[in-house]
Amino acid sequence: MEAVINKVVITEEAAFDYESAYALPIPKADIKSECEAYIEERIKSGRLLGRYYFRAKYLDEATDKMLLLFFYKGQKFGRMQMWELKGICEADDWSERMEEEGQVRLWLKTSINPKEDGDWVEDLRIREEKQRKEAEDYYDEE
Repeated sequence: MEAVINKVVITEEAAFDYESAYALPIPKADIKSECEAYIEERIKSGRLLGRYYFRAKYLDEATDKMLLLFFYKGQKFGRMQMWELKGICEADDWSERMEEEGQVRLWLKTSINPKEDGDWVEDLRIREEKQRKEAEDYYDEE
């Protein structure tokens, strides 16, 4: 069996989280090398088998802060498995409750450059009109 090479990809969103919080450029090389080694160890110990999402603590020397890094399993290209760093926050800002309620997932799935899907005002008007008609139909049936 061929060995898998695990690579960390730092997304725009993760870089934005770091750079907007600390007004410093994200230390990409340090994060990538340390996290790739961490992922290798986790896989060897069997802790990442079948996982598509995980969190890791990272002590940032530039800010002297304990950060929490959020990873999703990305695409696989041949022997190379990508792991996307989707978000960064201070470790103390995370809570199990926020994770369970879906707030963390919503934050991680939010793009800083969302695609234009149309006019949100027009979409809202259409939804409201549809709800109004459904309500009229409901009351007409009674």
